[in-house]
Amino acid sequence: MAIFSRHGLRINRGFLGSDSSALPSQDAQDRSQLRYELDLNSWNLRIWGVAASGFLTDSYNLFSTNVILASVAFVYWPEGGEWYGLLINFFTLLGSVIGQLLFGYLADRYGRTRLYGIELVLVIVSTIGVATSSHGYGDLSFLGLFIWWRFVMGIGIGAEYPLSAVITSEWASTQSRASMISSVFMMQPIGQALAQLVGLFVLLGYERTHNLRAMRCGIDSLHEDECRKAVDGIWRIVIGSGAVPALLAIIFRFFLFDCGLYDLEVRNKPAVALMNTQRIYGAPQPAGPPEGFGHSGNSGFPMHTRNGTQMTTYQMNAPNGTHTINSFQTNNQNAMHLSNSPQPMSVQFSKEDLRNYFLRDGNWAYLLGTAATWFFLDVSFYGMSLDNRGTLAGLWATEPASPLNDQLWCWNSTLQGGSSNVPRWAKKGHLPTWSTDGTHPCNTIYDVLIEQTKQYLLTVSLGSIAGSLCFVLFANRIPRRLWLTTSFLILTLFLIVTGCTYYGVHQTQGAPATVALLALSHFMFNFGPNTLTFMIPAEIFPTCYRCTCHGIAAAAGKLGSLVAVLVVYGINASYKSETRQGLIFLIFGSVSAIGAIFSWAYLPDVQRWVVYDEKKFLEVKTLEELGEGRVKARLSGESVTMKEKVEELKRRRRGTRRGAEALP
Repeated sequence: MAIFSRHGLRINRGFLGSDSSALPSQDAQDRSQLRYELDLNSWNLRIWGVAASGFLTDSYNLFSTNVILASVAFVYWPEGGEWYGLLINFFTLLGSVIGQLLFGYLADRYGRTRLYGIELVLVIVSTIGVATSSHGYGDLSFLGLFIWWRFVMGIGIGAEYPLSAVITSEWASTQSRASMISSVFMMQPIGQALAQLVGLFVLLGYERTHNLRAMRCGIDSLHEDECRKAVDGIWRIVIGSGAVPALLAIIFRFFLFDCGLYDLEVRNKPAVALMNTQRIYGAPQPAGPPEGFGHSGNSGFPMHTRNGTQMTTYQMNAPNGTHTINSFQTNNQNAMHLSNSPQPMSVQFSKEDLRNYFLRDGNWAYLLGTAATWFFLDVSFYGMSLDNRGTLAGLWATEPASPLNDQLWCWNSTLQGGSSNVPRWAKKGHLPTWSTDGTHPCNTIYDVLIEQTKQYLLTVSLGSIAGSLCFVLFANRIPRRLWLTTSFLILTLFLIVTGCTYYGVHQTQGAPATVALLALSHFMFNFGPNTLTFMIPAEIFPTCYRCTCHGIAAAAGKLGSLVAVLVVYGINASYKSETRQGLIFLIFGSVSAIGAIFSWAYLPDVQRWVVYDEKKFLEVKTLEELGEGRVKARLSGESVTMKEKVEELKRRRRGTRRGAEALP
């Protein structure tokens, strides 16, 4: 603590202990009151709009690469550059890892809202940088500049993950927390689809003004310069459009404050906590608690004055009587409590505090569980390699690729004075990088982009959006940890069946069966692990380390995506079988089962089953209870870690045997 004081750094409060005993009694009362005020409310459109707009922006910018890659290849490396797309995706994902780790830590150290907006500034600047990363299609410096700005954009995109998830989690009421976080995450598939639609509309506009099909762009060299200039403009507009929602999202964030839990627990400023809460939700109404708290008509929130010091008294009528909580007493809104804590104040990010939380109390298991499940999820998700439009075209193909010979109608130019590019492709033995459908080698760049948009929307976007929407609707009816484990296993089954089906129907009239199974798999991705791996890290960690741990878990996921991208590239480069995509489905589908093991063994339950009026229902735990960690969970009867799970299974087996022996 002396080191922090010597360098003038603010001392934040760290882990409060497995029973929150490091929190002074007055602060504990204020925290209870703060939770009560938050839980008086349900869905908050303001908080959701701020977080969702940023996440939509980042999703659009992250996945817009898939939309523009064929256009960029057409303009800058029409006859080669097979690995350029790998470089672009690799450095974008690497930037995301750095952003998740860096901003996760900084948000816990300096506050969520101090950083909430900086990441969007990075996205805006890098978007402009990408869109202006060359002076024309003949500029040889294009690739280096493009990759650099995508890397910077990746940092901003990665930063959005812990910030949006945690801010939504901390501002939401306990009951609406799941639906609010999951609806923020639903912006990811919506952002994917939006990038596709923007690309489609821009393409249609350019077709109307430039007649790309009439010029036979791509398959005839007569209008090559005009075509490349036109397509160069298409991808720049698609990328540049990502800056527009980012600007709007930044404006919204001027009206957001740090959540009261962070101000009270970490910054040790309870007065600011209540003030910011009332800025968002308004002052409590004298009508009292909502239905479910057993309130009567005279419950209220009277304000009292004592010796010039304002004190707020809150009355909460519980079923067994009326409980009165006196909130903090302060003469100015930034005052801090001077009451003594039963334990010395822990210091955030000090070696002692980190050791106590992660090692002494065993909460490393939570971090391992969230990081491992996200890692194996992204290995499976990116392992399907559907960001490669050649993969999608191959899945949709109902016949073998057409040979490049003089039987093709485009072998000779149909334009007066033109020259077909197809004979040159035939000499090289393959189509150019931008032409992804071997069954239609005479497609122009316009046809290719239209086909790619249709295939992606039907195969990926529709199923993903439907899955996210279903999760939002059923969020509080699903036991989250159990469903994460189950959905990993279901996803494993779907992907293995998809791989086997692919082997049987590849390049036949039955190929749509593979597409349908993939769409169903994307539904399950977002109805299960894709949403839950984003949610759970925003719930189970204490306020002082919530963003840091969420950032670590998210970074583990992006590392998984990097592994998947590299492995898939290696398989495609070394294994030349036309049915190798089936092997990819089988390999990466099996990886999902490992995610099920980690979610079963290393994650706590964020809900509990309770019986009320002879009915059993799920009750959501508060962030405060979940933040007390693994020790608190064990006292509640939960087993976390593989060793404890195995011991629990052994005890159940012994109990079953004894019960059977006791029967006559």
